[in-house]
Amino acid sequence: MTESAPNRRPATRVDVARLAGVSTAVVSYVINDGPRPVAPKTRAKVLRAIEALGYLPNANARALKRGTTGMLGLLVPEILNPYHSEFIDALDAAAARRDRMLLLAVTRLDPDREATLLRDLIERGVDGLLLLSHLHDERLYTAATGRTQQVLLDRSAPVPGFTAFGTDHVDGARRATEHLVAHGHERIALVCGPLQPSIVGLRVEGWQAALDEHGLVRIPPAITSWSRDGGYTAVEQLLRHPDPPTAILAGSDLIAIGVLRALRDRGIAVPDDMAVISYDGTPEANYATPRLTTLRQPFEDIADAAVASLVDQDSGPDHRLFPMEFLAGESCGCSASS
Repeated sequence: MTESAPNRRPATRVDVARLAGVSTAVVSYVINDGPRPVAPKTRAKVLRAIEALGYLPNANARALKRGTTGMLGLLVPEILNPYHSEFIDALDAAAARRDRMLLLAVTRLDPDREATLLRDLIERGVDGLLLLSHLHDERLYTAATGRTQQVLLDRSAPVPGFTAFGTDHVDGARRATEHLVAHGHERIALVCGPLQPSIVGLRVEGWQAALDEHGLVRIPPAITSWSRDGGYTAVEQLLRHPDPPTAILAGSDLIAIGVLRALRDRGIAVPDDMAVISYDGTPEANYATPRLTTLRQPFEDIADAAVASLVDQDSGPDHRLFPMEFLAGESCGCSASS
């Protein structure tokens, strides 16, 4: 049995300076890339010393000196829904392009946890906050006032005093409904999960506008959970209607997967007996059977605008809507080659 090696104390900046034969100030200039220039040969000696000693600069000390942590806080309600996963990935990529990293906090839809996590992100000194979550306690929106800039995501209407970005849900729902009308459908149902009225209301507005324009009857929207189970149970509700729909606009790909399963279990063929269009445009849509026709959320465009707003800080409160991309599959009645 061999004895374990004694614990070595972490290398310090003094150790690096001694090995490289320079002052600690020069080591600092190399690590922080300034504020004074360092000759290439001297820089190389310092970097070799850092590698030899395994020196790790203190992130907190560097942040204090620079006045920035290089981190952006991201608050989300959950991460299992592909919608949030796609958004998180797009935000992370946008942050990386600007030499920033994300500090992720998941509220799990718990109001107390939400309040704790938001304040924790602020106390950790993040350079900015990205809120992909509608806060239960609206007073929390001002918790970072004067300390940390924040951007609100998934906001389809302006929020006074804040920079907010969102999706044009009215146009998206209208386009999807118009597409189903073009396939000959007259009874088109909308299935959504519970959301802020400003978002669900806009989807309903676009759906209703298209129906009204063609003089078609409105079937009451089926409000369910944002899950496969939610889509499944919504079909049961819709089929109990005296005059059930022949087409369904699902509020997310995840709901649409549940809708497809419910229809298949009842022997209802898609798209021959029931057409389906979904929201989000996540990978779930491509691997559904039949392949889902979907409206893709502008994840990358919103993420890029949001991160740029925090990093550049070159404008005051702003609100922008981004259009959705219509991706034709087979679930609406389009052919595979469409």
